[in-house]
Amino acid sequence: MSSSIYLAIPLMLVLGLVETAVLPHFPLLGATPQLAFLVALVWGLLYGVEEGAAWAFFAGIFTDFFSITPVGVSSLAFMVGVTAVIFVQQALPKSRVLLPLALAGLATVIAFILTVILLRLFGTITDFQSITILPTIILINMLTILPVYWLFYLINQLRRPRRVQL
Repeated sequence: MSSSIYLAIPLMLVLGLVETAVLPHFPLLGATPQLAFLVALVWGLLYGVEEGAAWAFFAGIFTDFFSITPVGVSSLAFMVGVTAVIFVQQALPKSRVLLPLALAGLATVIAFILTVILLRLFGTITDFQSITILPTIILINMLTILPVYWLFYLINQLRRPRRVQL
């Protein structure tokens, strides 16, 4: 584990606040993007499974702190979604456009379904009616992943430029 966790905690805190306090006032197609989840996913795609799982843990914790979800539900769902998608990424050819789109959709499906199942098991929801919003959330997360991915990719490239070999 690197020192990136010192960046993850305050960033996820801010993103958790933005997700719950600001974004609901500006819905897209009746839903809002899951920024903390997407940032954790992007971080995992760029830096690997351990980093992605750690970032997903904090994304879920802060998402739960600022919502009515029992603490730990989103963390578990985000960690499973991010980890599964990073393992899938290793088997696929590299792409900076299509791959993040597809993986964002897959990770959203995994995390959302696991969240709904856990909420049902804990008795927080009584039925599976909320699954009807899943296609909208997939679309919004897929549209949001590219700007997030490219921002973090460019920051990574500026931070660690390639070595030139002669």
